[in-house]
Amino acid sequence: MSNDPLADNYAKRMKTNYTIFQSLCCVLLLVGSCTTPEEVADPPPNILWIIAEDLSPDLACYGHSLVKTPNIDGLARRGVRYTQAFTAAPVCAPSRTALAVGMYQTAINAHHMRYPDSLKNELPADIIPLNELLRRQGYRTANIKDAPGRGKGDWSFRSDLVHYDTDRWDELQADKPFFAVVNLRLTHRPFERDTINPIDPANVDLPPYYPDDPVVRRDWAQYLETVQVMDQLVGEVLREVELRGWADNTIVFYFSDHGRPMTRGKNYHYDSGYHIPLVISSPETLDWHRYLPVGTTDDRLVSAIDLSATTLAMSVADKPTWMQGRILLGKQAEPERQYVFCASDRIGGTFFKTRSVRSKRYKYIRNFNHDFSVNSSATAYRKQMHPIYHVLNIYNEMGKLTPAQKALVDPMPEELLFDLAADPFEVNNLIADSSLVVVAEEMRAALKNWQTSTYDYGMEPDSEGIIQSFADYRVTGHRDRFEKINTLEKTIRAEIIKRYSASPKDVSN
Repeated sequence: MSNDPLADNYAKRMKTNYTIFQSLCCVLLLVGSCTTPEEVADPPPNILWIIAEDLSPDLACYGHSLVKTPNIDGLARRGVRYTQAFTAAPVCAPSRTALAVGMYQTAINAHHMRYPDSLKNELPADIIPLNELLRRQGYRTANIKDAPGRGKGDWSFRSDLVHYDTDRWDELQADKPFFAVVNLRLTHRPFERDTINPIDPANVDLPPYYPDDPVVRRDWAQYLETVQVMDQLVGEVLREVELRGWADNTIVFYFSDHGRPMTRGKNYHYDSGYHIPLVISSPETLDWHRYLPVGTTDDRLVSAIDLSATTLAMSVADKPTWMQGRILLGKQAEPERQYVFCASDRIGGTFFKTRSVRSKRYKYIRNFNHDFSVNSSATAYRKQMHPIYHVLNIYNEMGKLTPAQKALVDPMPEELLFDLAADPFEVNNLIADSSLVVVAEEMRAALKNWQTSTYDYGMEPDSEGIIQSFADYRVTGHRDRFEKINTLEKTIRAEIIKRYSASPKDVSN
């Protein structure tokens, strides 16, 4: 004690305050040690999209034992495999447009399949592409062109905000999270053969709506081999991430832009046109891992625009009110969809104007334009690249098509209704079935409500410029590809004639 009472009191207060401070520190440490996992914030994860082209769920992990896809299968074992994922359009540009903003392409008046930039509409000022939203969250964005990436965009709108920060792996920064997209060319045609693991055409299972012809079997086998080559490219991308030390902080999305590149696949509203594989995997080091348990499947209905909303949520950003995709997982997860919707309009020289609604059990398709068949609506590119197109025509001339196959050369119905549980190949149109009147009305109402609530610009008349652009494409496309189309048709016709030991008169009009 000193002789100064004020000094003594001050010392006592300081000692008391220090004791209180120590106690508070201990309490804070104890509280911190009891913090639940939900309250611990991870650093923002890297997010990687690997997008295949023209691929249905024709992978080993989806039950296709004939194909070998070890890299995608491994990704599925480390994450969640979604069994009911669908794109917003059955063709690339409109589908990718929807992905870019997390909205239906019909809601932003960007719904046709490729046309000149001068005819594309500006993205509304309040709609911001996903890559820009993530950039504003501190992400570095990349649309990778380093092999096997292609740097593909293919959006049906104009915007100053669509540009990514880089297209190179080397330009991603270690101290900044990234959102990277790797667009693969495969399984788009032309197909690539797998010489190491060839697939015997005799062993493939063809859908019942194709003639069981060797030409068809070869084409299908080559598609499946291309799936295997594509899987090798996925392995290259995953190894790149591993070698750069990013694997422990990178969430991987693997999916495709729409269904397989086959007649009655891509471009059409059967499941073969827009049902896609989807795998999402998170490393165990991230909190997101608990929402993506290893080796599990998820049977919820998923629209591809939900991937945009979910990706944004992973950056801890709030979902904008205009975004129509739903967050699939995490603390912000939204209710499961009752329906998924799909739309297609002008593709090549054909104006489909088709809309569909799908539940887990039923699908309803409305062809607003239907004065053509699946086969006659083929673009010049398809006639050049798709052997099945020619096989269907030749078999039709021969009178050898089954009812399910002949439906592809007959005019498309205005309405179709399928019971997917009883008819997974969608060959029995039940729209006139009296026992399903209530189901048909419910599906019609759901589709109409969706078109109204999202405002379907595809129901509005197109400008003369757009009409003329697609008409010109049809003319020039067939003119420029005429010789190749004719050569393929003659080759296939000669093979079929020889096989049936018939004269050209027997198999031609």
